Amino acid sequence: MSPLFAIALISALVAAYLYLNLSEEVPRMCALGIVAICFVLDLVLAPWPIQLVILTLVLVVPRKLMAPN
Repeated sequence: MSPLFAIALISALVAAYLYLNLSEEVPRMCALGIVAICFVLDLVLAPWPIQLVILTLVLVVPRKLMAPN
C-alpha cells in the first residue's frame, strides 16, 4: 500500500469525523471538501483489489436500491 494512499485515507477519515462533529457551517463545508478530494485521490491511488471491490459495489448496490418492492 502506498504511503500517499494511507495519508489520504487517514486525512479523509479525520475530515469526515470533523464534518460530523462541527456545528458551524464554514468549517463543515471545508471538511466536506477535504473528504471529497481525498476520496477521489484514494480511488486513484488504491491498490487494484480495493478498486475492484469499489467497482463491484458501484455496480451492484444501485440495482438493489432501485429494485421494485
